[in-house]
Amino acid sequence: MTHENTGPSHDATGRRTANDARTPLRTAATSPWSRLQQWILVLGFVLFPAPLFALIALSFQSVAGSVSITGAGTPTGTLSFGTVSAFEPLSAGVSRTVAASNYTISTNFGVRVTRILSLSSNYTLRARLQSAQPLAWQVDGVSMTTSAATVATSQSYGTTLPHTLAFVVPFTYAAGAVTTVFEVTAIAN
Repeated sequence: MTHENTGPSHDATGRRTANDARTPLRTAATSPWSRLQQWILVLGFVLFPAPLFALIALSFQSVAGSVSITGAGTPTGTLSFGTVSAFEPLSAGVSRTVAASNYTISTNFGVRVTRILSLSSNYTLRARLQSAQPLAWQVDGVSMTTSAATVATSQSYGTTLPHTLAFVVPFTYAAGAVTTVFEVTAIAN
């Protein structure tokens, strides 16, 4: 009776050898340790995006002549436009521009970004809506959606910089309360 060897065999020293192409040997390139190193490398890119080790802090600030921010000096702020309309008086610090079929309400808010640990000399400010909204919202004239959009580039650290928050109301829009949540992000350049 003949026996066909289809699996691994061992040489005279007891090391495993391959007898045919169906039995590959484990090489150093596919060892568990090298796979671990590959995962560490991938995780390193995920956890530490460029620039490496940037640590900055963002806070919202009230701006003179604009609506005051509740929670000023913290990374979470609330801004209330009060009751708005196309022709009635507005709260202090709120501006209005009337067009043929709509009106735009706006005010300024401040952003202060402090560099704690970073080699970058400035930052980029991005913003987005947390959820879709029926009214058109803008930050510094940039239309807001649920995708992050660049609002400002090359912004200086340690200074409160004013930005404009605005929304457009069609004359046909029904009266009622409107609440909108924005996510504002500073990214070290």
